[in-house]
Amino acid sequence: MSRFVRPNTRTLTLGNGDQLIVRERLTAGEQRAQYARMYQHDAQGRLVMDPLMLGIGVVLAYLLDWNLRDDAGQLVPIRDLSATDLHQVMNALDPESFAEIREAIEAHEAAMIAAREEEKKTDGATRSLATSSLRAVSAGATNG
Repeated sequence: MSRFVRPNTRTLTLGNGDQLIVRERLTAGEQRAQYARMYQHDAQGRLVMDPLMLGIGVVLAYLLDWNLRDDAGQLVPIRDLSATDLHQVMNALDPESFAEIREAIEAHEAAMIAAREEEKKTDGATRSLATSSLRAVSAGATNG
């Protein structure tokens, strides 16, 4: 099992047949960017979760493209948009459509996490856990 994420995609089909192209898995950098969009600093400088960004954060992290059309039947292009621009497009959706997209992507994310956990169990290779004296110290253990 490789420690690197391949840039694979998956196609998710919504209830009316519309399709989303999403990342199969996030890289560490993509996950950090997702978290960075979901947290902000409060008045005391502490990081706090922005509840308005919970649903949109996962969508912005995974969504690459789609085949959604506007009222005139024109494809609404999103491929290669920045997260900021994609956020604006997502904000223009009706609430029910956004919820359907978010739920489809969250279900995909959960399925990929479960598959990854299963892959780890059946890998067959014997892996040793990383050891560090820092972990023991942070947990309250002392040396000697």
